[in-house]
Amino acid sequence: MTGTEFITTRENADVKIIDVKTDLSSYAASDLRKVLENLLMEKVNKVVVNFSEVNHINSTAVGTLVGIAKRLRQNGGDLKLCNLAATLTRTFNLIGASSVVEIYESEKSAIAAF
Repeated sequence: MTGTEFITTRENADVKIIDVKTDLSSYAASDLRKVLENLLMEKVNKVVVNFSEVNHINSTAVGTLVGIAKRLRQNGGDLKLCNLAATLTRTFNLIGASSVVEIYESEKSAIAAF
């Protein structure tokens, strides 16, 4: 497991799962970006971000997720989100990010979508 105190990674077969255990403010969004950038450098191309413990996300974090999803797709991979609170799903829908990043109700369904 790697990451920070509030953002950790683990594996399920060939999928990297990022568990976010804090709201994504500017500081935590920066940590998430670093974890995602490291996965890109490691040539990981299947990533699921688990938001089960997140109640708030800022625009920086949304932008990071959209940007990483696009880069992963360029490399034949993808980024999927799961376990979002209803307020987070609404945020992604309102700003149009859900048209770029797929959202799943469970980690299992996000992994199966690969």
